[in-house]
Amino acid sequence: MFATQAGVGAALTGLVFVALSINLKQILALPSLAGRAGEALLLLLLPVVNGLIGVLPQTSSRALGGELLGIAAVLWILVSWILRAGHKAARARPAHEFVTRAAAAQSAVLPAVIAGCLLLSGNSSGLWWQAAATLLCIVAGVADAWVLLVEILR
Repeated sequence: MFATQAGVGAALTGLVFVALSINLKQILALPSLAGRAGEALLLLLLPVVNGLIGVLPQTSSRALGGELLGIAAVLWILVSWILRAGHKAARARPAHEFVTRAAAAQSAVLPAVIAGCLLLSGNSSGLWWQAAATLLCIVAGVADAWVLLVEILR
């Protein structure tokens, strides 16, 4: 599971770099899009980093849980900071757009925090939460990449 997760996340992270290189002027011209690009990168890097940690030899599921929790907590703080900073710039747009974006990003990261907590406590169901976090991070990250690649040109 972890090796596949790392590979898929890495390939999709490359999509964001393509979007950045193609539309860099437009992205930098709009204050909220630079943060959205960072958000997309972080959301797609979470499965990569967690996948790489998951393939390392672990001493226990608790050790894995601690590592996953640490990474997820840092990512949650960074994504929350990006969303908070982007909220002011997003006020010119319809409110539902920002609410949808924030809900997608937060609901992608929080299962990773739960996964780390469960594994740290010795509960192996944390692996299911990790799988859900991976799927949700990919969906939210690809949605952000879509905005950077396609919606920006409309």
